[in-house]
Amino acid sequence: MPKRNESNPARLRGRIERVYYAGPKFSAGRLLTPTGEEVQFAGNLFARENQPVVLLGSWSTHPKYGRQFKVDGMEHDLELDPEGLIHYLANHPEIKGIGPAKARLIVESFGDAFEETLLNDPERIALKARLPLDAARRLRDEWLKNRSVNTVMAWLSAFGLTHHQVTTLVERLGGNCLDILKEDPYILIREIRGFGFKKVDKIARKLGTPKDHVPRIRAGLLFCIREALDNGHCWIEYEDLVDQANLLLVMDALDSRVRIESALDALIGEQALACDSHGGRFVVALPEIVRMERELAALFGQAETPNPHFHSIKKLDALIRRCAATLNEKQLEAVRSALQHSISLISGGAGSGKSYTISVINTICEESDLEVVLAAPTGKAAKRLEEVSGRSGTTIHRLLGYDGKGFSRSKENPIDADVLVVDEFSMVDVPLAWHLFEAVDLSRTTVLLVGDHNQLPPVGPGNILRDLIQTRAIPTVILDKVVRQAGVLKENCTAVLKGEVRKTSEASVSGCRDWYLVDQFTDPMAARSFLLELFQERLDALGFDIIKDVQVLTPTHKGPLGTKELNEELQRLIQRKLWNTEVPPVAMGRRAPFLKHDKVIQTRNNYDLNVMNGAIGYVVDVLANGTLVIDFDGMPVELEKGSPDLQDLQLAYALTIHKTQGSEFPCAVVVVHKAHSFMHHRNLLYTGVTRARRTAIVLGDHWGIQNCAKRCQVDDRRTFLPLFLDAAQHAEDDFARVAEAE
Repeated sequence: MPKRNESNPARLRGRIERVYYAGPKFSAGRLLTPTGEEVQFAGNLFARENQPVVLLGSWSTHPKYGRQFKVDGMEHDLELDPEGLIHYLANHPEIKGIGPAKARLIVESFGDAFEETLLNDPERIALKARLPLDAARRLRDEWLKNRSVNTVMAWLSAFGLTHHQVTTLVERLGGNCLDILKEDPYILIREIRGFGFKKVDKIARKLGTPKDHVPRIRAGLLFCIREALDNGHCWIEYEDLVDQANLLLVMDALDSRVRIESALDALIGEQALACDSHGGRFVVALPEIVRMERELAALFGQAETPNPHFHSIKKLDALIRRCAATLNEKQLEAVRSALQHSISLISGGAGSGKSYTISVINTICEESDLEVVLAAPTGKAAKRLEEVSGRSGTTIHRLLGYDGKGFSRSKENPIDADVLVVDEFSMVDVPLAWHLFEAVDLSRTTVLLVGDHNQLPPVGPGNILRDLIQTRAIPTVILDKVVRQAGVLKENCTAVLKGEVRKTSEASVSGCRDWYLVDQFTDPMAARSFLLELFQERLDALGFDIIKDVQVLTPTHKGPLGTKELNEELQRLIQRKLWNTEVPPVAMGRRAPFLKHDKVIQTRNNYDLNVMNGAIGYVVDVLANGTLVIDFDGMPVELEKGSPDLQDLQLAYALTIHKTQGSEFPCAVVVVHKAHSFMHHRNLLYTGVTRARRTAIVLGDHWGIQNCAKRCQVDDRRTFLPLFLDAAQHAEDDFARVAEAE
């Protein structure tokens, strides 16, 4: 294979005749050169058929596809011969209203003066071709954009940006994109999804950006703040933030901390960051997070106000008395609390009777002619809420009318409900909670929050459920007893909270047990082999559909027991076992194509397709043109080959435990191995096994499983809510003391 010349890449002109695969970061296809030669290409571009392009790269020999051009970058070919220009104008997807006849008329009329006329006098082209003036101007804009893309691509080609990313930059920043980037390359962090500080910093350093460049220091500080948010924290102490930024920036200057503090103070002064004082320490955060938690704290202070729908305690007592025989003492207390107060909270572990308590509250409200709305953070959790209540449920985002840009529900347009029940509240982060309560009118709507404080905290910033339980800011009832009818599975799940992982349970009449403990595999590869054997030989014999009933859960994405490798192995096994289909081999670092029958998951909210993050679907067909037809819970969705939306789709045979919060599956295979011990803690294992509806299989090694159950991870999320609630309580106590003294 010839060596690549990085400093002077080969240039190959032509028109993309055929696209085999196209995505934002990689495409493969066939190029037709001006001499009529057909060339196979693959690499770093987003290819579209009929594009005139200049490919930059080198020649190589692929072990399967033979000689091909390996693409490092792409430019739009705007130096076209007459026939090429006709083809370009007639086939460009962004240029409307110009077919082959009009394209030929334009090229033959203006010849070599085409570009000059288009840029300076598009009205002449519109007049000659009988085009609307807007169409001629759109053609000019597209031509200019492509010139800008070429210029920026040439400048950034050494820094790892794909053609798709460069095009996105030009669209957002305009024709002076290059000047903006040279002035402040860190703007990439804000404008391009997937570009964090460290990646952009490498680009900026290659461009010669000084280490003490003020935009670099500011970007580093904001990166540290957002990293804290990604870890669930709402704030970071001032001194800690300076220390972290100093380690990140490595400025090699004696006064580096002084410069960082100066940049931080400027950000605070501009209100790009907020600084608050609590207990003698200064804490820094994003202003919107501070505002949201402050307003939530004020709102939770109204929780003791009476439920507007049950003014009469006698009436309330009469309603509750009818249900008393079916409720234990704590459940009865929870029902009374929910119906007495404008905001209340019920929490409890697996099998503690939360679902039944909700159904009783729902029944009482319906008999009182009250409109009840049920909501949960995810579609799966909303579905479960429907099953236990017999009423339709919805996601919080859908309830709030979120369209990908904003919420239609607000103070001016509140949720139309007498009673709002929000389940799985442990998953709700600060921004979502704030938007939810912004759309609630507490003078007419009673809110009941329900969750399990033993589960993992939300993925986003904050820990509202636990903060509320810790501060008792709102009326709270903890259901702490496993109800009699909970069963062996729920009892064993709850035992995990005491650090106990029970042995395999007794066989039932069906032969399938509620709980399996398989803990003899010290070698991760041996554990994986057993997992694959389960799918090959055992699970269907126990009565499970190995695609729709069984979910593999693991703490991480990487390694032999991570989601990536497990998904690849399970796809290969299941396709061969059920449909005698062989998964085609793929190059290192590439993922296998989605095949008919594959189980997939959406990883980002897509409001255009109406498919939300966490939705699990099944590929029901792969059309001749490569389009995937996916069934998301009865809703068919088509994704064209090469569509950027495919980047948000992943195989779902194995998922992380975090990703499945709020969901339940007939059988959950929970992988717990010492190879992942740095991630292990009791709440992680508890969350995993409680995803099982009928059977939980805990698979790994004895030490890893036992250590995971015994390790109590102190939940040290730094949030404002307890600080604000504590301050409000102190102010109230001080006021009471003054009043008493007077």
